[in-house]
Amino acid sequence: MLFLCYTSLSVFGQWSAANSGTTNNLNAVYLLDSGISFAVGDAGTMLKTTDAGVTWSPLTSGTTNALHDVYFFDATQGVAVGDQGLILRTTDGGGGWLIVDSGVEDALRSVFFFGANGISGGDSQTILYSTDSGASWQISQSGFFGGGFPGAHMLSPTIGFVAGQNSIFQPLAEATTDGGTSWEPHAFYFDKNEGGCTDVRFLDVNIGVVSGAVFDGTGAIARTTDGGMNWSTQFFDQPIEGLDFPVTNTTNVGFAVGAGGRILHTTNMGIAWTDQTSGTSANLNDVSFASDALRGIAVGDSGTILWTANGSEPTPTPTPTATPTPTPTATATPTPTPTATPTRRPTPRPRPTAAPRP
Repeated sequence: MLFLCYTSLSVFGQWSAANSGTTNNLNAVYLLDSGISFAVGDAGTMLKTTDAGVTWSPLTSGTTNALHDVYFFDATQGVAVGDQGLILRTTDGGGGWLIVDSGVEDALRSVFFFGANGISGGDSQTILYSTDSGASWQISQSGFFGGGFPGAHMLSPTIGFVAGQNSIFQPLAEATTDGGTSWEPHAFYFDKNEGGCTDVRFLDVNIGVVSGAVFDGTGAIARTTDGGMNWSTQFFDQPIEGLDFPVTNTTNVGFAVGAGGRILHTTNMGIAWTDQTSGTSANLNDVSFASDALRGIAVGDSGTILWTANGSEPTPTPTPTATPTPTPTATATPTPTPTATPTRRPTPRPRPTAAPRP
């Protein structure tokens, strides 16, 4: 007989809390594959980690303006954007920051690059673009009444997207095919509901995902398969504030975060989402993953920082090894030796007595 013997149990992944050293709201985070990451927030807050989110140290930004988004090209070069059209740029890993002229006064809410080409979205439906890694910026559009773009994503050096809200309270996504010079708007509804997008990621020129908030206080994640012309929506109890699809050999894996400590995970390009346990009730505003889709950081209100080293998923259960149980050796029962029965010789017959001869 055989029985299966398990030598270990499943170890469940989790999000762990880190000490940020601040109580200011953290609005955005960007994680590099090296494990270096930067987070920005209210009152000019800037933080840096070199161990993928476990420990953090403050940086001097030189401003008290709220910072809303951050992007880093590598360990030394990065761009942060914030209130009053503020753009900051560093070339020494955050040690020093220079102000770059944006040409606008509206708050800038988002920034994203592909190589040297990047875009920034802001209030009043402002969109800026850069072709030199953020050293200078040009205005694509600005001055609209209401609305804005808290989400931005560059899919290639020429193809990019922004997402937010238009002047009549519709979710709005816009697309560029010339590096940000011109834009095509696509307004829609969250399944007939008004609201606004909070972040955007496109997996290719057709498939895209936006996070959002609905006017009734709930949250939404909408998905398009035709480049933003049409959207299908899933609803959640809390507003969903940020999302990320790590650049891996597959674009199936994604993460989203939102109010009340909500963390969501997809493995099928945003078609379906499952909850992960965050361990916090603080509002989470942004999430960023390394390209391995395992190391990730989420940031939120009151200085909340969470990190994971395994995508917060269960590690595979080891394949059980069949261990043979030795079959007990049967004790031989001695077979009694039969007692030989002596062979009896036949009793000789008496010979007949010969008759006398006459």
